[in-house]
Amino acid sequence: MLNKLNYFGDNTSLHGVRHAFSLSYISPYKKIFWIIVLTACGFCASVILQSIMALYSGEAVSYLMDTNYINFETPFPAVTICQSGDTGQTKNYIAKNNLPKSLTSFFKDASFWYLKYCKTSCTCQINVTCVEDFLDAVRSIRSPCSELMTDCWFGGKHFACCERFIPTPTEYGVCFTFNSRLNGNVTTLSRRDGPVLPTLIYTVLEKFEIRVHSPEDMVSVAMENPLGQAMTIPLVTDLEMIFKADITTSDKSITPLSPAARTCLFPSEKPDWTAAHWNFSRYSFSTCMLYCRALAQYHYCNCTHHLMPAIRGLPYCGPHEIQCLSHHKEQFMNHECECPMACDEVNYKLVHIYNVRYSGDDVSETLKARGTRGVVRLAELPNSMVRRVEIRHTLGLVVDIGGVAGVFFGASLLGALEIFYLFCIRRSS
Repeated sequence: MLNKLNYFGDNTSLHGVRHAFSLSYISPYKKIFWIIVLTACGFCASVILQSIMALYSGEAVSYLMDTNYINFETPFPAVTICQSGDTGQTKNYIAKNNLPKSLTSFFKDASFWYLKYCKTSCTCQINVTCVEDFLDAVRSIRSPCSELMTDCWFGGKHFACCERFIPTPTEYGVCFTFNSRLNGNVTTLSRRDGPVLPTLIYTVLEKFEIRVHSPEDMVSVAMENPLGQAMTIPLVTDLEMIFKADITTSDKSITPLSPAARTCLFPSEKPDWTAAHWNFSRYSFSTCMLYCRALAQYHYCNCTHHLMPAIRGLPYCGPHEIQCLSHHKEQFMNHECECPMACDEVNYKLVHIYNVRYSGDDVSETLKARGTRGVVRLAELPNSMVRRVEIRHTLGLVVDIGGVAGVFFGASLLGALEIFYLFCIRRSS
């Protein structure tokens, strides 16, 4: 070992090490001087490395404003139409199936979502004013798309509404959504397509509720609505809504970072606490909020509302359990959910709304036959978007460590290989 140390000290190219550790004769004063210098360099290097590691253990992403709008791909908003109330379907269902009229109020309550969850089913008598198995009745009472919508246009082209307004499970029950990623038919817009932006026009034959949201979203009571609240649109109405889009996207460089470091989740990921019952194919903030509300209902009542999308392993509430949901509705609204933001998301903000309802003598037979007509369009394509980028990465850490080693010791990767070579490679004497 003394021979190896002597050979290393005499032949190393590291600055100062030869003078401090060579076993050949070197003046004691020179040795002491270089030992002091190397000790001071080691101390300074350790201080700087601690600062570097502190930076890398902190926030790992930053937000930049991207103005290269020529290449932006902006998704057209998703539009969800939900039947908001009974217009005679319950009466027809009871007559068709020869059921007692005392079930009318219960079936109305069960078929449509209410803020208080129930009216009659909270105090019902089985097989008299309510029934245990009512899910098939709910599906039959709610209007299908063909009875709810007619005559739709997009980009000036007519299409059959039910071909692109796809049945979608929501917390309000099965609704019909245009341009949803969950249904795989998303339309995106860019400036390369020309200056004219397409407009969605739809007609609805019944009173309905509308939600305008990101194509990634699942509609829930808790999701943010650019309209301020879920709008209930009566017959007969002309409704025009104009939006602008705010886009947040993430660079691929942040993918290797942990979700905690980048503070967001990609569509293929999910929060750790959702592992037990999560059965959604894509992650979004609204999906996580809907899932969290379902878990809150299960926590208090051991079941979820029957209009809620199916959650793996969570049973639906029967008529008496709905009473429990009604008693705990405040807890559901205030329940805290640890849902990270999505790494790529689009938020729509309302720019203008035009809403005119026709009633009384203003409603002609033509308007009655037409129903409510709605228009949804974007005011313009965005000129900027927020980009989430990595500010500290593994390569940067390697460069920083190499820089410190080079400044204080004149070391490099070749220097490290030299140490291995001088100590470990067998030499002939």
